[in-house]
Amino acid sequence: MIKQKKMRIKDILKKVHIILLTVLFACQTGDLNQLDSPNSITPDSADPELLLNSVQLNFMTAIAFNEDNEDGINVRAAEFVRMQHLFGAYAGPFSLTSGSIDDLWTDFYRDALQDINTLVPLAEDRELSGFVGVAKILQAYSYVMLVDTFGNVPYTEALAGNEIPNPRPDDGQDIYLDMLDIIDEGIAAINAPNAVMPNDLFYGGDKSQWVRLANTLKFKMYVQMRLTGDFTSEINSLISSGLIEDATDDFQFQYSTVSTSTGDSRHPYYALCYDADGSDDYMTNYYMFQLKEAKGFPDPRLRYYFYRQTTEVPTGDDLPCEGEPGFNFCYLGDLYRGRDHGDQDGVPPDQLERTTYGLYPIGGAFDGDNFADVTQNPGAGGAGIFPLMLSSYVKFLQAESALTSGTTGNPRTLLEEAIRASMEKVLNFIPGQVNASFAATPADVDNYVTFVLGEYDAAAGNDAKLDIIIKEYYIALWGNGYEAWNNYRRTGFPSDLAPHVDTPGEFPRVFLYPATVVNTNSNINQQSITTQVFWDTNPPGFID
Repeated sequence: MIKQKKMRIKDILKKVHIILLTVLFACQTGDLNQLDSPNSITPDSADPELLLNSVQLNFMTAIAFNEDNEDGINVRAAEFVRMQHLFGAYAGPFSLTSGSIDDLWTDFYRDALQDINTLVPLAEDRELSGFVGVAKILQAYSYVMLVDTFGNVPYTEALAGNEIPNPRPDDGQDIYLDMLDIIDEGIAAINAPNAVMPNDLFYGGDKSQWVRLANTLKFKMYVQMRLTGDFTSEINSLISSGLIEDATDDFQFQYSTVSTSTGDSRHPYYALCYDADGSDDYMTNYYMFQLKEAKGFPDPRLRYYFYRQTTEVPTGDDLPCEGEPGFNFCYLGDLYRGRDHGDQDGVPPDQLERTTYGLYPIGGAFDGDNFADVTQNPGAGGAGIFPLMLSSYVKFLQAESALTSGTTGNPRTLLEEAIRASMEKVLNFIPGQVNASFAATPADVDNYVTFVLGEYDAAAGNDAKLDIIIKEYYIALWGNGYEAWNNYRRTGFPSDLAPHVDTPGEFPRVFLYPATVVNTNSNINQQSITTQVFWDTNPPGFID
């Protein structure tokens, strides 16, 4: 039943894409005696607005799609860092395999990047420089994510079709450096006099916000590369130029409540976990523990992140780990029913009893001690967001950079600003869904900040302080496992991630290459998951 449901979701999204492309390349009617057939599909007939929409939708599908063994980058990355339940080994039949990531490669290369390849010259010919700028920024973001995920990937020979059927992978560092130039080209196009901007799905054509995102992407790349060189002046210059500053600038994808026979535009985690079958995913006990009691009091975001469906305390067959050695938590208590990292014990029919995703960020239900399953409490109907790069994330990265590289700003002050920005974002997320009796208060936030800053002040040395910064960033990243995986590979923090309960195998420093790529491209051989991307200069075995 679960597999059938997931396949239906994928089929629906494919139908939506087909419909979009049909509209996108629709031919014009006219004289049947004209030399160009009205049935011919040509880029010249494309609507740039719809083509850019296609780019953005495929970009998000590559990142966020969530279904059985055909997942986006976020799903696998979140499993590695205990933000989503890992069932078994890191590289195993229910997690990372070369066949489970075919789609995300296709979503990036054949769809998003190929559409950008079509859109840019088309927009240049029509003097739509704003479209060019947005497309180039998304192009850079895509290649940065591909390098972060796979290491060396095709770039200079990619997208050439039959001319180069077996594109060679480029060095990841070379791609990164080229993307810095591509971003600058994007900024210049947006800032061109009288630049025509698209009504895009992220910022609605706001020039200043796209430029802030472009600066922020470059800033993130330099922080990511900080172990390979000194980028102090570049980072300080970008901070002065203007980064994502507050929630109005957040780079996020907005989902809706619409689900029909031809398309589902709800948050993909909501579509997976808020239907008649109940929650397909288990929450990870380690992550829930961080909000529930790791600090000795509840995190103000706890009821916004997680939703409890039942008052039934799990025992017996509903709690296969009970009494078994090697488990870190098994059951957290207070009806928070999740699973430990790597637990692959038998799965009872408990989809309507598991703790599941809450209001933030997927648009689920706020936990006001309702204890009604997801079929009875649909929450916000899936009108959530995918948080790609939020103002809180930027502050955390600034804190890291200030502490480790001496860039602009006081790391302690930036840490506080980051936490408060996260709290503001989460606690004001779709406020009409929040039961006021259980809502977090300003005093709750102040107490939390005071506690964390006390830990920071007491930390002995910069490594211990950085551990606190990255741990708080990790908690704020709920919904974005990709950035948490980047942080973990770069810093080794959070240092207290719960160990795997069984035999995990090597921790993935990269994804495997997709099976379809290895099987069809003679210039790409399969790599080990212990291969390290260029910016990960930490020693082998640095993390697990």
